[in-house]
Amino acid sequence: KRSKTTGMRFRNVTSALRLLVGAAFVALSMQSAHAQYAGEDNAVGDWQLFDEEEADSTQKPQHKEWKNLLYVRYSPSQYTFPGHTPPLDFQEAAIGWARSIQVADSIPLFVEAGAEMKCSFSGGDDAHGNAKYALLSFRVPVNVTYKLYLSRTRNIALAPQAGVHFRVIALGKEKAGGEKGNIFKDGRDNQTGSDWERCQLGWQVGLRLQLERYFIGVSYGRDFPDKSKRPQIHECGITAGVCF
Repeated sequence: KRSKTTGMRFRNVTSALRLLVGAAFVALSMQSAHAQYAGEDNAVGDWQLFDEEEADSTQKPQHKEWKNLLYVRYSPSQYTFPGHTPPLDFQEAAIGWARSIQVADSIPLFVEAGAEMKCSFSGGDDAHGNAKYALLSFRVPVNVTYKLYLSRTRNIALAPQAGVHFRVIALGKEKAGGEKGNIFKDGRDNQTGSDWERCQLGWQVGLRLQLERYFIGVSYGRDFPDKSKRPQIHECGITAGVCF
């Protein structure tokens, strides 16, 4: 009888332990599931994406930039010669094109390179025997331009610039005493008393006012000083153009 009673107690204890282990297993499973759900929720929060406009509603500059510039320039210029030869005053008109390349998206710094064609005329004076001159020149200018925007969203800016150029006088004609001639012809005398050279390097500086796709500007440029180069050109210019 005692053995029977002991066996019943053992079975009761075993059942209780089974129930306890089962309950513990269920509790642990629920706890693990809860922890996993919480972890996933936190991960979603960590990786959740936000709309930048909702996060920061501050208006950002959005300036439209054009890559091409087409312009015309009028420039009264002075051509100087070595020695005691008086300078020649010229009236010049040029048409040009430039390609604008922005150095970096975050900096309004541009490199502008292009080409231009220039016609120059001098009416003559007593110092040069009333000789008249007509020149056709080509230039390759390269400028560095920095824009100081006057509007956050519109392309209205002041743009100082500086650069260098390579110049070639392709044609040069002189008319003196009813005779016409090429100033570059070997052995030919001209009223300036100097042998003209076709090619020269120079520099220029300027300031441009940008009004959306249109612009106006002023500039000054000259050849690099070299007494062996004739003539030396000093040029003041007024420019107007359009971007596209």
